Amino acid sequence: MPEATPSSTPAAADSHDLIRVQGARENNLKDVDVELPKRRLTVFTGVSGSGKSSLVFATIAAESQRMINETYSTFVQGFMPTMARPDVDVLEGLTTAIIVDQERMGSNPRSTVGTVTDANAMLRILFSRLGEPHIGSPQAYSFNVASISGAGAVTIEKEGQQLKERREFSITGGMCPRCEAAAACPTST
Repeated sequence: MPEATPSSTPAAADSHDLIRVQGARENNLKDVDVELPKRRLTVFTGVSGSGKSSLVFATIAAESQRMINETYSTFVQGFMPTMARPDVDVLEGLTTAIIVDQERMGSNPRSTVGTVTDANAMLRILFSRLGEPHIGSPQAYSFNVASISGAGAVTIEKEGQQLKERREFSITGGMCPRCEAAAACPTST
């Protein structure tokens, strides 16, 4: 049986497979040439002072940030620091990216890449538009699951004596898929 191949065309960002840097001269770099694979995890290692941060942050990330800043309106750009192009002969195949530096991300210890970059907000929008709501089983703990509870005293007769006892009940229900009513719907039982 032949294997199925994807028929959709790749996105514009995926039309080139390399980030090509030629003649990088930022900070301590001296005409560094590298080709980096796109859509892959790439690790830079080396001794202290070898130029890892200069290549990644001062060259590639700086140009990516400058590209992002150019997408903002002229009004917004007026409030942002102007960024010069990095000292490099050729920088090809670069698309905009989110840069996560080596320093602390904010004053709040719960700050994450998602909160600092507003990626959380974008993901919420994406999931709200593409996601399909699902309530789950009737026993699921959710604010969307209807439930009824009550408590009170009842009088019972036991061995010829009347006794008061405290009774509680709780009914957790789900939404009827046919009429979208809560647990009280006669067809949901």
